Amino acid sequence: MNAIRMKCNDGIFRKNVLAVAIAAIWLLPVAAVAQEDEAETVRDLTHVRSEIEVGAMNVSGDSSFKFGKYTGLDKKGTYGVLNVDIRQRGDSDSAAYTEISGSNLGLSSRDARVETGVQGNYKVFLEYDQIPALRSDSAKTIFYGVGGANLTLPGGWTAGTTTASMPQLLPSLKTVDIDTERKRVTVGAGKSLSDHWDFKTSYRQERKEGLKTLGAVIGNSGGNPRAVILPEPVDYVTDQFDAMLSYADDKKQFQFGYSMSLFKDENNSLTWQNPYAAIAGWDASAGYAAGGQGQMGLPPDNNFHQLSASGGFNFTDQTRLMADLAIGRMLQDETFLPYTVNPTLAASITQGLPASSLQGRIDTTLLNLTLASRPTPKFNWSTAWRYDDRDNKTPRKEYVYIGGDSQTQNTAATSDRRRFNEPYSYRENQVKVDLGYQITHRTDVTGGVERSKIERTYSEREETDERTFKLGLKSAFADSVSGGIRLSRADRTGSTYVGEHPFLSGYAPAYTATVAGGWENYPGLRKYMLADRVRDKVALFANVMPGERVNIGLSAAYLGDNYTNSDKGLTESNMNNYTLDATFIPSERMTLYAFYTYEYMRSDQDGRSFSGGAVKLTQAADPTRDWHAKHSDHVDTVGLGFKRTILKNRFDVGADYVYARTQGRVEVDTGSALTSAPLPLLKTQLGSISLYANYKMKTDTSLKVRYMIESYKSSDWAVDNVDANTLANVITLGEDSPDYTVHVISASLSHRF
Repeated sequence: MNAIRMKCNDGIFRKNVLAVAIAAIWLLPVAAVAQEDEAETVRDLTHVRSEIEVGAMNVSGDSSFKFGKYTGLDKKGTYGVLNVDIRQRGDSDSAAYTEISGSNLGLSSRDARVETGVQGNYKVFLEYDQIPALRSDSAKTIFYGVGGANLTLPGGWTAGTTTASMPQLLPSLKTVDIDTERKRVTVGAGKSLSDHWDFKTSYRQERKEGLKTLGAVIGNSGGNPRAVILPEPVDYVTDQFDAMLSYADDKKQFQFGYSMSLFKDENNSLTWQNPYAAIAGWDASAGYAAGGQGQMGLPPDNNFHQLSASGGFNFTDQTRLMADLAIGRMLQDETFLPYTVNPTLAASITQGLPASSLQGRIDTTLLNLTLASRPTPKFNWSTAWRYDDRDNKTPRKEYVYIGGDSQTQNTAATSDRRRFNEPYSYRENQVKVDLGYQITHRTDVTGGVERSKIERTYSEREETDERTFKLGLKSAFADSVSGGIRLSRADRTGSTYVGEHPFLSGYAPAYTATVAGGWENYPGLRKYMLADRVRDKVALFANVMPGERVNIGLSAAYLGDNYTNSDKGLTESNMNNYTLDATFIPSERMTLYAFYTYEYMRSDQDGRSFSGGAVKLTQAADPTRDWHAKHSDHVDTVGLGFKRTILKNRFDVGADYVYARTQGRVEVDTGSALTSAPLPLLKTQLGSISLYANYKMKTDTSLKVRYMIESYKSSDWAVDNVDANTLANVITLGEDSPDYTVHVISASLSHRF
């Protein structure tokens, strides 16, 4: 409860409003309750009913993007409550219908749908939905032109080689909201062609607008880059078309489909003025005084086309075959940006781009086959095969790039600025068998085996092979006690791990031959998604009913990963989850519930710190430069509530309370050649109380009153007290951790007709 904080003046106002609302409820007439309820029950069974809810909602307290992240309730003030569900049917001789529905129409997280047609013949529909994604209302930037593709600095800007030497940095900061909003319109139709054949199609256009963040760098080595966090414009349009022809009878079902998705970004790049003065390692033209700029590409236009077929066939009443096949092609042919936006550096280019665009193409094939059977009432089995192939046919070319818009082109054969794009491909074959058997009328046992083989190109590991074994037992030990256990073990191995493979294939041989050791990352480092791993899962669950009105549930789950052959990298991780919940129904008019969940997550990382150049091999072989990081997160969640019926079928009240607390810790130990400092804890705390009352004023009209208070507090050392100039070589957005207390009260009338 200590997470709930109320401001006195706001609290008194809201208490008075709530008291008036509750008093009004008690004064409303309740005559002829039994007769009206009986008449309404008859109408519900014999007529198509519609409902409209209209009201108002007030938000007060601290405004917060975190609270309104996906609802749009981020500002103080009054919002409308409007929900509709209108249904109309033809007379007894007609199967015609019309449906109009909409929810949250008074908010920016609204959706609506209109559908009309004749059942069994055809339908047409129109949908609209909108949802915000609010990330930060505390970000600040020095740039003008936010929302566009060209960001400029304030007039008279004084540049510096670090943020500390920029006197105008803090005075020039302007608040900018980092958020996006998605709006989507869909139109579609369906037609029954005969007793067995149906056709449906739809077209959807989605527009997403707003801002997200982008890290922008000017520089070309490990020591001279300078960075700024930019507000990146989001202006995306996605058009999607789908068509499906289907057939169904008692024995077989199949369908054929086509899908097309076209993505367009209205901005193909983002250009920004460089706020830093030229430093050692840069060409003088890259600095602010010489008009230095940076440019980065934004998500490119692309499209995707897919043909699909799926179906099922019943050999007998006990045995069924199911299959689906999808063949697709992804294409991306956006024109390349130049190597640099800096005209001085561009004039020195002697080796141009190898092509005008990526000419990107990926062909996809997905096939699933499943055969399932229940040969006896007590025994069932299934076997399945999955084939997933992503064949990247993008041409592989060499690019002699310019480092961070800051240096002239280096075309020497031994240059580290010569890179190849790597068209990564992926192919998975997965086979599994599952069995189930009823040992007794109270006890079932299940088991299964699974093997997944994945082949990759341009990867440290060309092939991984994972075998999984599963076993489960579920039993009703008595009429009031049931439970079970599920166990599984997955063992992943594979071909020889070659950590330097991406480095050797991504650069020209003339350059890699000059690199000490012939590798870039420490040879003992293993990427966790490719490394040998043993994964164990255990899940326990139980349900106890000590009486007819009491139900208690208990569950526990463990997931442990052991990276058996990883010398460096992620070596171990595990997750634990424990939940206790209970429901108590003391009478037919009263229900109470409570739950508690504890989650614990831990992971261990090992690494070795070394520099480049002449000391690289010596330091990389020195165990005193080792470091170890232990990450741990604890999450406690408590919830409780009740629902009370004051007048049956007339007046209900209830309350819900949720409290959640998380704590994250990162502990770093180092060898004697390194030093480290302790990192502060990461903390979040959320408390929420909801009160509600529903009163049926008369047969078809109800009054709904809601009140909620939510308090959130967080502490994150990655953003707290990190101002725009805190880091020497990075201009940040200076954001703050969310911290708010918000009150929401709403009242609405719901009418059925």
